[in-house]
Amino acid sequence: MTPEIAVIGAQRPEVQAALEAEFTVHNVYQEADRLAALKPIAEPIRAVVTNAMAGVPTEVFDILPNLELAAIMGVGLEKTDTGRAKERGVTVTTTPVLYDDVSDLGVILAMSACRRIVQADAFVRQGYWSERRYAPATKFSGKRVGILGYGRIGIALAKRLEAFDMTIGYYDPMPKEGVLYRSYPSAKALAEDVDILFLSAAGGQSGDHIVTTEILNALGPKGVFVNIARGWLVDEVALVDALKTGRIGAAGLDVFEDEPNVPKALLEMDNVVLTPHIASNTNETVKAMGDCVLDNVRSWFSGKGAVTPIA
Repeated sequence: MTPEIAVIGAQRPEVQAALEAEFTVHNVYQEADRLAALKPIAEPIRAVVTNAMAGVPTEVFDILPNLELAAIMGVGLEKTDTGRAKERGVTVTTTPVLYDDVSDLGVILAMSACRRIVQADAFVRQGYWSERRYAPATKFSGKRVGILGYGRIGIALAKRLEAFDMTIGYYDPMPKEGVLYRSYPSAKALAEDVDILFLSAAGGQSGDHIVTTEILNALGPKGVFVNIARGWLVDEVALVDALKTGRIGAAGLDVFEDEPNVPKALLEMDNVVLTPHIASNTNETVKAMGDCVLDNVRSWFSGKGAVTPIA
């Protein structure tokens, strides 16, 4: 008999098809109540496959007595009870192949916000170029930048920003060794000393704001804020107000607190660049992430262990 797995977070069609071809699959993610759907099939389930936004909550670990593996499409763990996984001896895997794309988009958003690329595109498309010159924007190269959260994405981001002659600093609550850039004692101290602030921190629980009114005020009226982490790490009400009142200059946002719902005020601002949570959404990386999920499940059930388990 093939191993039985439950898909509790939606997967790409090609990943779903491969899983169904190789294993006995229960598509719980399609159900309104995932826990209720899991109960009658709980006993034989040996693995769950999910995505970072759905995660593997405590109740899923508790309801599956023979769970061995939790394979996550993505790298976010904020919706997964890793403590309970450890207690139960369940191996959790992620797909650590997206850092280049996420850091690329961080640079794109920051550059677009500084140079007002979206507005310039609209200026040309709407025929204004023949009537007047486009207003000057803000230089991107040579700025002082701060990276809030210096993990793998932060490291990849810093590498890219070096090419633009940036002065780079960072804040991370976890001590870092061997980093050439300046470390700041707090997020506020970092924000006070930079022109562009990137949020690339690991996602915490909803409501645990890292970027608050205090941080935005410290960034100042010429500052640019870029979020390529999680929307709920930012006090979105405070961010909207700071942009509206000019307490910060501009923002580039790929994530939002209540996706796909974006505050109407942000949609109406011309000092904000908005993208629909696409940081890792390239053909190459989507395929690599799907392959990574499949590699983990296949390797596990072939007796070779997980390929990319979390530490």
